[in-house]
Amino acid sequence: MNDETILFLLTTVMELATLACAYLGLRLIKWSWQRRMLLIGLPLLANIILYIVYRTTPFFYLGVVLLICIPFVWPRKSA
Repeated sequence: MNDETILFLLTTVMELATLACAYLGLRLIKWSWQRRMLLIGLPLLANIILYIVYRTTPFFYLGVVLLICIPFVWPRKSA
């Protein structure tokens, strides 16, 4: 496989993983906040690494989406 095919497959997989993990991290209320944060943090770390390696904007924007999700998972003092 050439480099463009690998980049396309990585982008597609990370888009699906980001959307699924963001949705599940925000919706699985019965899980502990550490598990939900891990569910959002792992694809965020993968997007950061892939952005550093390939320097393409989709990984950057997917990381921004996951960063926006973090305040909604972070525990409150009243909870």
